Amino acid sequence: MLNQIKLIDMKKKLLIFIVTISIFMTSCVQNVDHFNYPVAKKVDTVDVYFGHEVADPYRWLEDDNSEETAKWVAEENKITFNYLNKIPFRQALEDRLTEIWNYPKYGVPFKKGEKYFFFKNDGIQNQSVLYISNDLNEEAQVLLDPNKLSDDGTVALAGLGFSKDGKYLAYSTASGGSDWNEIYVMEVQSGKMLDDHIQWVKFSGISWWKDGFFYSSYDKPKDDDVLSGQNQFHKIYYHKLGNTQKEDMLIFQNDKEPLRNYYAYLNEDKTFLFGNETERTSGNSLYAATIDSLKDLKFELIAEGFDYEFGVVDVIDNNLLLKTNYKAPKSTIVYVDFNNPAM
Repeated sequence: MLNQIKLIDMKKKLLIFIVTISIFMTSCVQNVDHFNYPVAKKVDTVDVYFGHEVADPYRWLEDDNSEETAKWVAEENKITFNYLNKIPFRQALEDRLTEIWNYPKYGVPFKKGEKYFFFKNDGIQNQSVLYISNDLNEEAQVLLDPNKLSDDGTVALAGLGFSKDGKYLAYSTASGGSDWNEIYVMEVQSGKMLDDHIQWVKFSGISWWKDGFFYSSYDKPKDDDVLSGQNQFHKIYYHKLGNTQKEDMLIFQNDKEPLRNYYAYLNEDKTFLFGNETERTSGNSLYAATIDSLKDLKFELIAEGFDYEFGVVDVIDNNLLLKTNYKAPKSTIVYVDFNNPAM
């Protein structure tokens, strides 16, 4: 009898719970605006892959320059922001996040030549500012403020590289979140901008050697393909200070592999030039060349393939000290004889 009473009581509680949830859910549904999403038309686009037909009815949306795509995106955004703007506690969230993020942040100081440099963010600046000082005990001065690269804040600092003596700073910028970079050069002591200006840089570092630096770029794309076209034949160049980009020396290219990327860098003593070759987000082949003169560069293939990663730590007596995950999932350090590279 007692068990039956308990069972009836449990059933009543379960029924009350279900009714309560139903009322709550009904109330929520009634309070949610009805979304009239824009209709995305379907087209009869079909590709054939390995004998199989694959429909792609929304191919037209890949054309980000068409008026039709722009209209569809604008209608989607209107629905989204109409909803977000009605959230009553949205401003409170923004205010609280701003409050807890708003404190000074410092990067690790580093030394180039006789000067010290570090990045600092006062609190909620969009980009950290590069400072310079003669020593770590004096008040530092602003060397480069990326927040002032454009009036609307859409230009970002993408990368930088100092000459070995710290006399020059080359830095790259990106506009509107694009992968395309432009490189500029500053005289550090005076803060004066030089005339050097390099365009169509992408997936590149800035590696100084003597009175210039290595960088990677593509050929200038057609006007209609700047943002949406496929880039091919990535190349490594050397830019000498004072020269125009047209005068830059071509250092490395691979005419047989149009979709691979190439990234140049040097060891600490600037005696070896290395080139990473990639075709996806992980894994790389590694090339190396002794660098006494740009005219006599001869690259040797140190590691081939894209299943493993190879990075140079240092060079000791012509032995390359590499960090790799080859036969070592958690990575290891190996010595490789430059004159007899056997991986």
